[in-house]
Amino acid sequence: MIILISSKIDETDIQAALGKPEYSYFFLMKDFMPALQRVGTVMLVKSVAEIESLHARYHAEGQAVVFLSFSPPHQVPVGLACPTVSVFAWEFDSLPSMAWDNDPRNDWRYVFSHTHGAITTSKETALLVNNAMQGSLPVIPLPAPIWDRYASVGSREGWPVDLGERQFPFAGIVIDSPVLGLSADGLVCKPEAEAEQCVPQEPLPETLPAPGLSYYRALRITASLLRGWLRDLGLSAPADTPVVAVSGVVYTTVLNPADGRKNWVDLITAFCWAFKNTEDATLIVKMTHHDLEFYRTVLMTLLSRLAPFRCRVLVLHGFLEDEQYKALIRASSYYVNSSSCEGLCLPLMEFLASGKPAIAPDHTAMADYLNDKLAFVLKYSLEPTCWPHDPTGMLYTHRHRLNWQSLMEAFRSSYQLAHDNPSQYQDMSRHACRQMHDFASVEQVSKPLEAFLHKVLANAAGSSGSLKP
Repeated sequence: MIILISSKIDETDIQAALGKPEYSYFFLMKDFMPALQRVGTVMLVKSVAEIESLHARYHAEGQAVVFLSFSPPHQVPVGLACPTVSVFAWEFDSLPSMAWDNDPRNDWRYVFSHTHGAITTSKETALLVNNAMQGSLPVIPLPAPIWDRYASVGSREGWPVDLGERQFPFAGIVIDSPVLGLSADGLVCKPEAEAEQCVPQEPLPETLPAPGLSYYRALRITASLLRGWLRDLGLSAPADTPVVAVSGVVYTTVLNPADGRKNWVDLITAFCWAFKNTEDATLIVKMTHHDLEFYRTVLMTLLSRLAPFRCRVLVLHGFLEDEQYKALIRASSYYVNSSSCEGLCLPLMEFLASGKPAIAPDHTAMADYLNDKLAFVLKYSLEPTCWPHDPTGMLYTHRHRLNWQSLMEAFRSSYQLAHDNPSQYQDMSRHACRQMHDFASVEQVSKPLEAFLHKVLANAAGSSGSLKP
């Protein structure tokens, strides 16, 4: 079987595309690759012309050819001679059913009626597609098979609690709350006359004024900023990568600050309130956005309003290579998700597959793999919302409003567990790893994937007898 695949964003521009619409489909396609390679010969394509040309060539040789479009349905090319399957993530309880902007593809039923199958990343969405098409379209829910890539990070026996110092390499920009001199007073504009009196009459000191900031720590921060600046300019940074040190109970989240569904402001406020007087609690926020200025002012204002607090908030801006990302996982105690809806949440799955317990709600796609044996499950309630790409903004669907109190309490409960009940922590870690093996390993995904693609090809051809598998 020849499997053609495409995504709007590819390997060459993923760093510059972080935070832009549909950037996550690149990672979804990349994670599906091992399962696809077990099923057939995989080829990356970039245009409709290339798809049709390869289909005509291999079909003439008697080969079975199928095209998988890793993109939202309204971006899937329709009417191709090559059997086409939409592979997409969706996080709402209804599907777009109106053709706005004079594009019939915005009504997803039109796309499904002009393609040959759909692979969704959650059971909820597969049911929506099946109902919308009245069972006429082959559809299957399959998670990205990430377990094999991350299983080696942890252990089948689970992680023991580690409260000592850990390190991970990072060459981007680091915003570290203890060295910022945070204060809400800095948010107040002083009268002009008073401001003039504050203008320094002597040269500024060469050393940084932040209290408690050692010389070597200042150097590490400066080097991190420099490397991020060089990366943005497309220049090479020095070979050695600086490290970030953390200790105590470490919570990590990976999110796009442009996506309001991630509730990252609530996540930070709940953390800082839960650990206002706790020094050995750290929250690492890995931002997946190409532009620091997009969120920097909001972040700094938020942290200043929350100050003073003794816990540590560490914000990372920049690209993490695979091994650096795995080192971040090893240094973490828990993964945190506070989203109002999720199409899959690859970072949460990756941390769980590595044996790291979580704090998260069990709605939308997360309901397929999350439970209280591996996570502190958050509370939420249903509220109206709009489809994210609908220009009308009409409230045709729903999302799940986070219960902020339950998030703050989950922070405190998980911290206490790590300190007072290390055996239960290890049990949660062990269960996370085993659950993700059963849910999202290459073996578990490739078998139903192969059967599904054969079904698609059989339906498209009317008969599979003349095609080579």
